[in-house]
Amino acid sequence: MDELLQEMIAPAPSRSDMARRRRLVSTFVIVALAVVGITSLTTSALFTDNETIVGGAITTGTVDLKTSGVLTFDVPAAGLAPGDAAFAAVNVTNSGSLAYRYAVQYKATDVAVPPATVPTAPLSSQLKLSSYVLDTGGVASCDRVATDAATALATVTPLTTGSLAKFIGDASQGAQANDQTLAAGAVQTLCFRIDLPTATTNDYQNTSTTITLLFDAEQTVNN
Repeated sequence: MDELLQEMIAPAPSRSDMARRRRLVSTFVIVALAVVGITSLTTSALFTDNETIVGGAITTGTVDLKTSGVLTFDVPAAGLAPGDAAFAAVNVTNSGSLAYRYAVQYKATDVAVPPATVPTAPLSSQLKLSSYVLDTGGVASCDRVATDAATALATVTPLTTGSLAKFIGDASQGAQANDQTLAAGAVQTLCFRIDLPTATTNDYQNTSTTITLLFDAEQTVNN
């Protein structure tokens, strides 16, 4: 009796209604799958492109100081006598691509003259070392006549031994008084003069000293 009343209130759907519902559900599923497929195609099949640019080489400049070599003073074959002077010219060349400034340090070394095995007297204590620029604006020639009439670039006496000491300019970074500047490819000639004073005593007969020069260069741009 209850089942009869229930059917009268809410009759069971007919077979045609059930079939129609199944078709609707199937259609919804197909549409949903199609939407998913379209979305997938949209997000994974974009057109793309790229291009690589290779830049030119980045090259650094060079600081390259070259000198003409050995410092050879024109000492007479008999040796220096008190009151004499000896001279040596040195070319300084900027072989690099950057302009630079340079400074010169020096030291003297007293050496034994055979048959002595140790220096008999420190000749360095008697000598005077001077330098001149031989280029335009400097002395005309590296000799006594030209240098006697000129103002020396730098002069030291007595000479320092053992360790290097300042001579022309200053090797510290940056521009210093008497630093010499050379453009790329330029050449400067320096004249070095050694004097033995007339007051030198007999203690310094048959003595000898060598001079060592150290040239230090640094770039001028951004410095």
